[in-house]
Amino acid sequence: MNSKHVSVSLTLERLWQFSLQYYGVREVKDACLNLQNQFKGNVNLLLLLKWLDEQQAAFLDEDWHRVEECLGRSEALLHSYRDLRRKLKSHVPETLYRESLQFELQLEKQQQSDLVDCINSITLLHNQGEPLTLRYCRQLGGEHLHQAFAQPIEEVVPK
Repeated sequence: MNSKHVSVSLTLERLWQFSLQYYGVREVKDACLNLQNQFKGNVNLLLLLKWLDEQQAAFLDEDWHRVEECLGRSEALLHSYRDLRRKLKSHVPETLYRESLQFELQLEKQQQSDLVDCINSITLLHNQGEPLTLRYCRQLGGEHLHQAFAQPIEEVVPK
């Protein structure tokens, strides 16, 4: 990574729409859920990293902890809620379960808002090194999952 600064225009709505489109690809969704369930990864962080990869942007190594810390506020709540929703699945009517999924999506969007605020507060550089998604998968021990995230989005998501 060289030291050339990159200016990106990241908003919550831009990241959210990107995430909905990208996560809608079956292979991507499966890899995201595997990363989350088997490797304790954060899907919202991975989607942000993919968005940054698409912009050829990265942050300094010393900023990784800041980015991961910004998840702290919402991560425990999201995990607890997700566990509760899964336990309730077979015990509540389908309509109530769908409502619980919608509420979980609101929590996910709040977490993305925290990530956007964090990224917009740090210096981004032109990434000439490894993709951030690869680094994150490797950090979690799920490097083989990166294959699902390696394609540029225009090759994965039909226009």
